[in-house]
Amino acid sequence: MITAALAMAIALTLGACSDAEVENGGKQQGLMPVLFSADNMDAGVTRASQAYMPNNSRFVCSMFFHAGASDSDDSPFAAPVSDVNMSTAWLKVNNEYGNAVYWNKEFSDVAQTNLDDYGFDPDAKCFYWQNRLKHIFLALTDNHQLKAGDGSENGTLKLFPDLTETYNGAYMKSYDLTRGSKNSMAEQPDPIRAITTMKPEGASSEANRVNLFFKHQFAQIQVNLKSSQDESAMITYAQIEKVELLGVSATGYVAYSILPDGTVPATTASPANVDDAFQMFDNNSVPTGYLKSFEAITFGTLHGIRITWHETEGELPVTHVVTFKALDNKHKNLESGMKYIYNLELRRSLIAQIKAEITPWVDDKTDHTTDGTIDTTDTNE
Repeated sequence: MITAALAMAIALTLGACSDAEVENGGKQQGLMPVLFSADNMDAGVTRASQAYMPNNSRFVCSMFFHAGASDSDDSPFAAPVSDVNMSTAWLKVNNEYGNAVYWNKEFSDVAQTNLDDYGFDPDAKCFYWQNRLKHIFLALTDNHQLKAGDGSENGTLKLFPDLTETYNGAYMKSYDLTRGSKNSMAEQPDPIRAITTMKPEGASSEANRVNLFFKHQFAQIQVNLKSSQDESAMITYAQIEKVELLGVSATGYVAYSILPDGTVPATTASPANVDDAFQMFDNNSVPTGYLKSFEAITFGTLHGIRITWHETEGELPVTHVVTFKALDNKHKNLESGMKYIYNLELRRSLIAQIKAEITPWVDDKTDHTTDGTIDTTDTNE
């Protein structure tokens, strides 16, 4: 049954897309459709070369709203269902400014002549502003599958109620962080999520456009290696065999629903053994002055960095396995959305740290200084 607050809402369909079902079995009703712009990240704290999600990118989004007749902005987003509701829709970016349109969950093609006045797929589920109270929008996609994911039975773009996976008592989607048969970091899962709370205070849909700032949910680690400056070991690119991360998690979990206070549970990871090893991937962008670079997406706790390299004495190869463990808590406890850079010098039987850096993980064409750290010079000034 539709709640009293929804029943009293005026159903004025400005677009031709279908009303989205809500959790209590009713239909959304409202004055105007919700419009979205999808951004890669908050430009105020990062320096991305591309501020908006690329054209044709896909994501899934849930809208949570108060449906009780006596609800206020301070009411909890909790049971009973009749007083709190939600709906899920699928969208894709349709221009260079990140503006998104509602689309069918399979993301099948729709003839341009069949689109409605907003450019929406007429058969897509849409969101409508339900009242003047706070609405919460939670959007999720995989940054490595922006143009490949969908909401079909075997697709990756799913939220509640199509997805009901839980972890530690919360609705959490799991991601495999093991190496498996992957050959590059681009083949790893890279979930990006956006959370926006907004009230429709403007007089039109455009005035109430919702900006979704997507952020990486796991962490990225980059290890840059150079030969010994004291010449105790003269190493070439080919002699560096592999770099492994010790103690990181095999599974990461990203929340796809909200708590009663409107917040979202923090991204987390499964426990791991200290000696569990993840072999990093070769990074083709090697900073100036370094022999080789490695990269990986991971999460949990980093207990050490193990490096395997070899040298030749006479005709016999000698293999060296050394582990860097000089990590304080801020480097051990990996933080969502951050990039950890370790610039290391290989000496015989030991590792010297030149510099370690923690920086926001930004999807830009990163430039490095000669010491391997990120060049933060603002070239726009």
